[in-house]
Amino acid sequence: MRVGESPGTDFVRYLIWIAFSIVTLMLKNNAANSKGLDMPIMIAFFVVGLITLFLMIRKYIREEKSFSDTADGFVYSLLSNAGLVSLMIILVCLMRIMVSYLQITGKLPKFANDDVSSAEQSVFVFNMVANVFVITIQQQLVQTGFFFNYFFRKSSAYSAIMGILLSGVIGGLISLPGSLLQFFMMMALGWCYALTYLYTKDEKIAIFVAMVSAAVGTIII
Repeated sequence: MRVGESPGTDFVRYLIWIAFSIVTLMLKNNAANSKGLDMPIMIAFFVVGLITLFLMIRKYIREEKSFSDTADGFVYSLLSNAGLVSLMIILVCLMRIMVSYLQITGKLPKFANDDVSSAEQSVFVFNMVANVFVITIQQQLVQTGFFFNYFFRKSSAYSAIMGILLSGVIGGLISLPGSLLQFFMMMALGWCYALTYLYTKDEKIAIFVAMVSAAVGTIII
């Protein structure tokens, strides 16, 4: 069990982590356009993103030390749960590819706030680095790591099911979706990440699955 913090303190702290992730995502969304990168905003993104990410990771590691069920090392955890991790990676990648295919064929509308397409290679590189190594880690800490640490620590079927469902909703909301369809897709992906986290009891594995998903999503935009 975690060394006690009041529910009110946890809630306020959680709102701060949400604010960090949303501000970082907003900067990232405004740093690139079809003509290239907006350098001042891009610099602001990396400054804000890396500082807030450092604070979030540091706090999460400190909080994890107050639990008796701390996670194993990444490689050991990955190998021990290779079957589920492989299944989740296949599932989230297929979901992204299917949605992208339906958009290309005109059966689904394009998402309003997707990463912009640009002839500038720098835009693609920026989106890849930003999405995979900053945005994804921040959002996973919010929707799985801190979320389950603060609100769903009980080992019960009800807690697990409600935690997964609400974690997906949080994931959909903090992605700042431009449409209801995009919200549902991000929520469904969030359910996969939450299931991965609860099954492995390791935030690093949930982040790894989400990073693969983000990389695929960035490539197929």
